Amino acid sequence: MKKRIKKVIKLKPLGKFIFCILLVIILLCTIFGIKNEPRTAKNIKPKEIIKDEGKAVKSQINGVLEDEVKIEEIAIEDNTQEISTEEFEFANSYTTRMTSFWANDGYGTGSCTGSGLCEWDFQINDKGWYTYQGKLVIATATTYLANQGWFVEEGVHLYKYWEELVLTIDGVEYEAIILDSCGSSMKTDRVDLFVSNRESVKDTIIEVRRK
Repeated sequence: MKKRIKKVIKLKPLGKFIFCILLVIILLCTIFGIKNEPRTAKNIKPKEIIKDEGKAVKSQINGVLEDEVKIEEIAIEDNTQEISTEEFEFANSYTTRMTSFWANDGYGTGSCTGSGLCEWDFQINDKGWYTYQGKLVIATATTYLANQGWFVEEGVHLYKYWEELVLTIDGVEYEAIILDSCGSSMKTDRVDLFVSNRESVKDTIIEVRRK
């Protein structure tokens, strides 16, 4: 019988080195394969936990939204307060120009005023100015003209018929009553004094004060 001869393969040093590297690579692949195992049922969070987390996130969002709404409400309230205080910003007194008007002055002036009172209802003081119950008869920018569609310049003081003012003319205080409207005053804010004739005209800067 023939004897089988066993062949023994001897690895050279280079072969041994390559073989060791392959073993190391296989071991590393095995280790990383275990760490990066696919997502299993054990890794899935129960539905109850997901719901609780969802509720927590939702409550946080609602809290933020509620805070924003509160901030907006505070801002709106602050703006409202600012607007309400602006309505009373007109000073009690101010300076302006005072001119005069008289019947047949060439500007369409007649004997009667917008209030319905006429020259024969008035008295005349020592300066030739018309008075009513001791008060100077004046015309100003009025709410009557504004309601008729007249343009009102910003900052102009609007008055109603029969309102009373105190005018300081040449350092002397006079009580005055608004019985007529002046179209020019709607732009210039001036006061127009009703006088009995051309010789009694007064054109000067005065101080106006609410009574």
